[in-house]
This record gives sequence, structure tokens and C-alpha cells, in this order.
Amino acid sequence: MNDPYDLHTGIGYQLTIAARTNNAQFEELLSKLGLTRQMWCVLVAVGEQKILMPSAIADYIGIIRPAVSRTLKQMQHNGLLYRTANGTDKRYTAVALTSKGQGLLRRSLPLAHETRENVSAMLSGSEQLQLSNILKKLIASRQAKATGV
Repeated sequence: MNDPYDLHTGIGYQLTIAARTNNAQFEELLSKLGLTRQMWCVLVAVGEQKILMPSAIADYIGIIRPAVSRTLKQMQHNGLLYRTANGTDKRYTAVALTSKGQGLLRRSLPLAHETRENVSAMLSGSEQLQLSNILKKLIASRQAKATGV
């Protein structure tokens, strides 16, 4: 234990850098559309997965509810979505995309596919499967303990 701690050999650090590297190009493309990655995740949750409740959107994206609330407010302000009262209880709202939000989702999906293909091209099919299984294992072991990932 006398060796100096090497940050770069830690799996957590390597996962963080790999994620940042993977996301950088995509985030740059999204910014040209006026979107952040978090806003794009909301577009996917609502438009592709048909998740309409803010708490379910937060769970799907893996962020805390106040963060999704701020993002929804910003997106509503930008004309990308609207919120409506869900039934008779005004405390609960449902989210839906506006035509502008739907258009941005349609324009962004090819960029997401292209980014995914670029990353996939770096790994063989068996490496992709192995990495995916390892990541699922790591996520499952930590997910119950993580808050607002």
C-alpha cells in the first residue's frame, strides 16, 4: 500500500472517461439542434418509449426527480413539450411532445444511431456482447445504492 494511488487504473475512472469520450461527439451534434443530452433523453423517453409521467421519466433516464422537473420546465419553455393535469388530481401531470419536440426527436435519432455505430465499429461483436454483459452486471450491483445517477 506504499505505491501512490494511480487514478487512471481505476475501473470507475476508466468508465467515466469512456462515457465522456463516447458522449462528446453526440453532445456536440445535439447542441447544434439546441438540445442537451438530458433534454434528448427526455425526448426519447416521451416520444419513443411513451413514458408520460415525470417520475417515470426520471427513473427511465436515471436522474433525480428535481433534475427532470427542471429539464421539463426548460423544455416546456422552449416549446418542445407540454404538461397536462392527469385526471382529477392536479398534483399529477402527464408530458407530451409538441410538434417541435417531435421534429427534433426525428432529426436527432439518426445522429444517435450514427454515434452508436461509430462506437460499435471499434469493437467486435463478441467484445460488444462481453462489454454489455459486464456493464449490466456493474449497473445491477450498484443501482440500488445509486441516487440520481
